[in-house]
Amino acid sequence: MHLRRVILAAFVFVTLATGASLLADDSFSLRLGLQSVQQRDTPFLRAGPKSSRKEESKTSPIDSLTNAFGSNKELMVYGAIASFGVLMMGLAIGNASSNSKKKTDAQFELLKQEKEKAENLAKLKSEFLNQVSHELRTPLAVIIGYIECITDGLYGEIETKHQEILQIVAKQSAHLKNMIDQILIYSRLEAGKQPVRIEELQLTKTVGDLRDTFEFLCRQKGIDLRWEFSKDPMSIRSDMGRVKEVVSNLLQNAVKYTDQGSITVRVGTLPSTDSVMIEVADTGMGISEPNLATIFEPFMQVHKTSSEHSRGGIGLGLSIVKKHLDQIHGAISVKSELGKGSTFRIVLPRNYDKQRSRISWLFGLVKPRNLRGDAAGTALEAHAEAREHKTSNARHAVG
Repeated sequence: MHLRRVILAAFVFVTLATGASLLADDSFSLRLGLQSVQQRDTPFLRAGPKSSRKEESKTSPIDSLTNAFGSNKELMVYGAIASFGVLMMGLAIGNASSNSKKKTDAQFELLKQEKEKAENLAKLKSEFLNQVSHELRTPLAVIIGYIECITDGLYGEIETKHQEILQIVAKQSAHLKNMIDQILIYSRLEAGKQPVRIEELQLTKTVGDLRDTFEFLCRQKGIDLRWEFSKDPMSIRSDMGRVKEVVSNLLQNAVKYTDQGSITVRVGTLPSTDSVMIEVADTGMGISEPNLATIFEPFMQVHKTSSEHSRGGIGLGLSIVKKHLDQIHGAISVKSELGKGSTFRIVLPRNYDKQRSRISWLFGLVKPRNLRGDAAGTALEAHAEAREHKTSNARHAVG
């Protein structure tokens, strides 16, 4: 608003100055014309050389100024037009910058509102999944319990045909329970209600504890299960339960999507880093390249559209793996080729506490840079504070 007033005042000033100069030019021209007429009609004014020299000397500054104004009349007009154009351009730029700033502020406010709506919807979804999972587990546990009692003969002998039917029901009930458990775990991770419990553990022993369970599953399908461990027990500080859950989910997927060949589990260190790695490689169905970018999203199943390759499930296994690793500062990557198998690699820091302090230090560097007080800086600062709040909650849960 102040810029508009200044530009308008400057424009009025230049216009008045130009008009005054042009008016003065016309008055000088008129006066010179009258003087020439008087000199022709009154010869007595030319009475001597001395007086004429005096008159010329007296009027020479005025005449020179008049001549200057007269000769530069067009230049002054062009200058006034140019000044007018510059002033209008400045006014347009000022209006554009003001409108652009208002538009940017409005867009930022709209994005902020949309972000809050999305966060509220995500919170409602997580609470809904958590509540529904709890409610479904209770009647399902009763059903499974009665099926086990019947198949064990606690209610009398049953025929072979009935025994086979009950085994199918028990298998499908166990499958349903597994899906409900996955939904419950995912909703807890999404809501941040599962605390991180850090302890000293030996990675080779932690992964080796899964050997008996998955060797039995692989024998049932005729698959070779290979374990390639380093001689170093690889002591690290992390959450044992989450590490086991992550490796177990990857092995379950490998067994599910591998019909022949082998599954290999490797545990080792990464050279020149303070990290360890776990790999689960299989010779199964593999994943096409376009689907690799979405396999860690919730409720995504690459092979669910194919009745021939459909293996059941709801597509939460890999998203649970990703959320577990995010909360213990790990990372996961995948290499796969359709029809030739997949290799999932997990990278974990040796010391969870050092990794956490490094993240806090990096966000501490970012936070003080909001010196201008602009919208982008405020958003970045709010994001850093949110990360620090999550870190403090994790520290409280660990302690």
